[in-house]
Amino acid sequence: MSEQASFARLKWFVIILLLTIVEIGPVPLMGMTLLYILAFRPRWFKDLIGRIYS
Repeated sequence: MSEQASFARLKWFVIILLLTIVEIGPVPLMGMTLLYILAFRPRWFKDLIGRIYS
């Protein structure tokens, strides 16, 4: 695995971990984020997947 892929995985692991911790409150951030990704398929998400699996 390349260093760039490792950094991308670590960065997104930390982001998801923070969203999970914040989700303890009344607003479901993780669910809304996943719905956004599934509905609009943003370019940054495709680029992220390409970096991780390259």
